[in-house]
Amino acid sequence: MNKSFKRLPLGLPLTVSGIATIATIFTGKKLHVAFGAVWGLLSILHGLQHAGKLEHDVKAFAGKTARKAVDKAESISLHAFLAGTDIASYAPGRIRVYNLALAGNDKLADQVSSFVRSFSGVTDAKVALNTGSLLITYEPDELRKNPHLANIETFVREHAKIR
Repeated sequence: MNKSFKRLPLGLPLTVSGIATIATIFTGKKLHVAFGAVWGLLSILHGLQHAGKLEHDVKAFAGKTARKAVDKAESISLHAFLAGTDIASYAPGRIRVYNLALAGNDKLADQVSSFVRSFSGVTDAKVALNTGSLLITYEPDELRKNPHLANIETFVREHAKIR
């Protein structure tokens, strides 16, 4: 696109034609249509001047919308994952759970074990891909400093098949 066209200031003509279009609503129809056509043409030219910015804005908006959809899907997936998890055994500092979604799924296993390891007090989280088993080891006193994690530990203790 021509550099002089890109630098052509259209803000003032756009404003004037917009005001004139609104001001001529109750006057002659031809005058109103003429100002409206000028306003529309200037708007198109202004859009062409800023096509790169418009494209960037559309992509940013679409990216945010897509990210929200992915976040929601991940949240639903996490709930589905937890619903399919069996608590196999519990001993203070050691929890074993099973989830068939982990069996043979390297990507999910890495995500889950990294997430579990991110909590203060957790010393390790290992997935056995052949069985879908997740072994979590942790420092009980450190983990219990977080009330939410302490509640989770209580729930696990009460619902474990082997204690």
